[in-house]
Amino acid sequence: MKNTLSLFCLLLAACTGTPNRKAETIRVTGEGKIRAKPDLVILTIQVAFTQLRMADAVKMTQNTVDSVLNILEKFGTNENDIKTSSISANKHYEYNGRANVFTGYQAEQSIDFVLHDIKKFTVLTGKLLETKISSISRIQFDHSKSDSLFREADLLAYDDAFQSAKKLSDRANVSLGKLVFLSNAGGSDTNGDNYYGSNEEIQTFAKGYGGNGFKISPEVMEFKRTVISEYEIE
Repeated sequence: MKNTLSLFCLLLAACTGTPNRKAETIRVTGEGKIRAKPDLVILTIQVAFTQLRMADAVKMTQNTVDSVLNILEKFGTNENDIKTSSISANKHYEYNGRANVFTGYQAEQSIDFVLHDIKKFTVLTGKLLETKISSISRIQFDHSKSDSLFREADLLAYDDAFQSAKKLSDRANVSLGKLVFLSNAGGSDTNGDNYYGSNEEIQTFAKGYGGNGFKISPEVMEFKRTVISEYEIE
């Protein structure tokens, strides 16, 4: 009986003893970058007219929009390349130095267009200048394979994190164990978005200038990702 009680106490002590200590780990951050020239451009085209009669302003705006759409359809590759807003018409006022003066009714509409062949930008803008658009209010550059480029940047970021962990463990004279945590911390291009944009507005004042289009020389885009990895230390 005495021996049985001693054995029971030993088993109880083993069960309630100090648990295994949690493995030590090392956490590192890696960065991956891929640079590429944009191969498409997104334009936002504004059409607006101010007339004393709202019906006239709407009619002039719609006629110009129709002309623009006819041009864009020749440069687009699918129906999703063109997005138009509905026409809005409101009273328009201008400040004459003393007070806001009613000048008529302004009707306006915007058109977003994706040009997949960036080499045709000059020809396209030349055609648009022949119409009575009010402005090209925004120009954005992007890459048709941006998703693939970001995924490739993910892999580069993972490799970079692994190499950092390996060098640190070698310097500390410890062995790098299994991966226990992995997170994509996100990332973007240099401007913080998935495209490069121009904040400048090209005013045309609904004059129908014609002539040559604009030439562009977009910057190289940088697709960047960050990965956080954690490894056990053996």
